[in-house]
Amino acid sequence: MVIGKPAPDLAQQIEMCWSVTGEGSGRAFYEILPECNVNLIVRFSSSGCRMVLYGPATEKACVEIDEAASYFCIRFRPGQFPRLADVLLSDLIDRCVELPKLGGVSVDSLADRLNSLPDPAARQLVMEELVRGNLPLVRDKRCRQATALLEAHHGRLQVNELAAELGLHIRSLERIFVENLGMAPKQLTRLVRFGHLVSGLSAGNFRSLADLACACGFSDQSHMIKDFKELTGRLPGEKGSFCARRLAVMPQTGIVHRYRA
Repeated sequence: MVIGKPAPDLAQQIEMCWSVTGEGSGRAFYEILPECNVNLIVRFSSSGCRMVLYGPATEKACVEIDEAASYFCIRFRPGQFPRLADVLLSDLIDRCVELPKLGGVSVDSLADRLNSLPDPAARQLVMEELVRGNLPLVRDKRCRQATALLEAHHGRLQVNELAAELGLHIRSLERIFVENLGMAPKQLTRLVRFGHLVSGLSAGNFRSLADLACACGFSDQSHMIKDFKELTGRLPGEKGSFCARRLAVMPQTGIVHRYRA
């Protein structure tokens, strides 16, 4: 996987870009973990180009991928997705939505341009140009400020603290979250905190799970373990518990995206 940092002027919107070059064959199912981000994913294969939006994901899910294809993804920060498609954020929760066009450009036209480029960095520049200058999908400025605050504090803000930061009544904050994001602030806070926990587990720079729990804003280690298990079905101390997993067999439920030639 190749990971790219966004251009400085887009850093408040984009968390990162990543790309994968297909080196396998056939199809495979991968289990993916809950997250608070929206992902714009482009698949390049011999059968053509597909483009989907996925997330936020409030629960664990599975996707089917083409292991021979190449993928490019822009991972947007919570609540900061630009108005590039005719969707609402509530339409994307726990779903993949396929896009026929992006920012007025057809998928086929965009694919032709991207396929002519030599590397992921060049593709990132083209995709960033589509993002740049577009109005945000979340129109309420207070809601965007709230999601940025939650991310800056790694989810370690209580709902009443977040409301106070914005000068809002808790009920007003809850209303604008549901209207703009399709979820309550408490739910998004949980996902942001979980994402910070996953990053901490991946980095491995903690002395104990108790220290990690404290750093991630959990009341104690037991609270962290309970929350992690509810969201993943795993324990945080389990090897690879924070990674997407290739499944040996086709899952029976929770499939949010299927491969299509």
